[in-house]
Amino acid sequence: PPPPCRSPARPPPPTGSPVLLRAEADMRDARETGVQGSGLPIWRRPGAPTGHGAAPARTGRRIGVVALGIALVVPLALPQLGGGLLAGLGAGNGTGLGGGGTISAVNPLVSLQDDLNQNDDREALRYRTNAPDSQDLYLRIMALDEFDGTTWRFSQRKVGDVPDRLPTPQGLAPSVSRTRISTSITSAPWYRQNYLPMPYPAAHVSIKGRWRYEPEGRTLVGDHGQSTGDARYTVESLQVNPTRAQLATAGAPPSSLQREYTKVPRNLPGVVKRTAQQVTAGARNNYERAVALQNWFAEDGGFTYDTHVDSGTGPGAIARFLKEKRGFCVHFSFTMAAMARTLGIPARVAVGFAPGTPQADGTVDVALSDAHAWPELYFQGVGWTRFEPTPSRGSLPSYTLPVSPSDTGSDASTQPAAPDQAAPSAAPSSSSSCAAQDRRLGACDQAALPVAPPTAG
Repeated sequence: PPPPCRSPARPPPPTGSPVLLRAEADMRDARETGVQGSGLPIWRRPGAPTGHGAAPARTGRRIGVVALGIALVVPLALPQLGGGLLAGLGAGNGTGLGGGGTISAVNPLVSLQDDLNQNDDREALRYRTNAPDSQDLYLRIMALDEFDGTTWRFSQRKVGDVPDRLPTPQGLAPSVSRTRISTSITSAPWYRQNYLPMPYPAAHVSIKGRWRYEPEGRTLVGDHGQSTGDARYTVESLQVNPTRAQLATAGAPPSSLQREYTKVPRNLPGVVKRTAQQVTAGARNNYERAVALQNWFAEDGGFTYDTHVDSGTGPGAIARFLKEKRGFCVHFSFTMAAMARTLGIPARVAVGFAPGTPQADGTVDVALSDAHAWPELYFQGVGWTRFEPTPSRGSLPSYTLPVSPSDTGSDASTQPAAPDQAAPSAAPSSSSSCAAQDRRLGACDQAALPVAPPTAG
C-alpha cells in the first residue's frame, strides 16, 4: 500500500525554529524497534542493533515538509512557551505563565523542504490501553481553529491550572453512550515538544511536571520549559459512542460556536462551496453531509493518496487539490474542514498521531511516521466528532459506516454500548487488520485476528 501520512525524524532544530507538520515523501530502508520483556520500549539511536525481543520491522522513509498553500501552521513561538509541535523540538525556556496567560501561534514562512536522505522513523511514543480497539485510538495534540483561505492556524487561547477532573466535553449529552478507557503512555527521551499527546476527549491526566490546561481545545501545554521528553503519564479518556440517529437529529449548536467555527474567508474560491453542495446533494442533515464528504474524499471521488504532489500558495491551492485529486492527510483534512464550513457545519482540524503499530506484548508503538491530521466536526449532543477523509489512512469511525448485513435492527448503532470499563486486551480487534474499504462495507470478520501492522498513519 502507499505510505501513510507521515512526519519526519530529524535532529532537534534550534528552539523556536519554524517546523511544520511533516509528511512522508516515499519509502526508504527498514529498521527494527526492540521491546523489553516488561513491555516498556528500548529507545535506540538510528542504526543501533536490535535485541532478541524485536518488534515487527518498521519501514524508514524519505520525508518532505508540507508546503500546501493552505499550509498547516503550528504554534512555534508561543508567548512564554517555546518549542514546536511534532518532531524533536527543544523545550522552550520561557519564564512561564504564572497563574494565567495565553498561548498563540505565529505565522512562519511556509517553504518546501524535501529532505530525501532522511530514513529515520524513530519511535516517539509507546502506550498500553484497555480500549476495546487500539486502532480507533488517535493521540491528539491540538486543534487548528482559524482558517483564512491560506492557512489553518491555532488561535490565541487562555490557559490555566490543570483541573483534577477535566470538564465534560462541550456539547456531550448524558444520553450519548461513552466508555471510560485508560491509556498509559511513555514518551521517548528525545521526543521533546510542549503539547501532550492524549486520546480525545481526556477526562483525567496523571503526569508529573509543570503543565497548563487550554480548555477550548482540551489540550495540556508545558510551562516553564516543560516538555514531553521522557514523560510517563496516564490518561483516562472517554470513547464517545454516538448512534447514527443521535448524529442525524443533532440540534443547532450554540450561536457563538456556530459563528466562530463556520467562518470562511471572502477569497475562498467559489468552487469549494459549489463542490461541497454537489457532493452532499440529497443529504437530509449535517450528519449525512459530513459522511458524504468523508466518503467522497476517501473512496467515491477518485482521489489518490500521493506524497509527491506539487505545493501551492494562496487560496487557489485548495481549488487545485479539488481539480487534481492527489494529496495526503493535510490536503484531505484541510479541504474537508473548509468544505464543511461552507455548508454551515462547524469544523476544525486536529493534528496528532493516527493509531500506531500493535506489538506482540500488547503495547502500541507510535512513530513519527504516524503523524496525522484529520477534521473534527461539531454535533450538538455529541460534541467535536472525528471524521477520516484520507484514503485508506487511520480508521473509519464506526458511526460513519453503513449498517452491515449482520445487523438485526434497522440501525444497530442506535443501541448504545454499555458504558462500563473496558477489559484490557493484548491483541487488537479484527478491525486493526481490516482494510478501510472492507470496514466501510462491513466485510470484516468479527473474530480476533493475529497481530498485524495497521494500514493507518
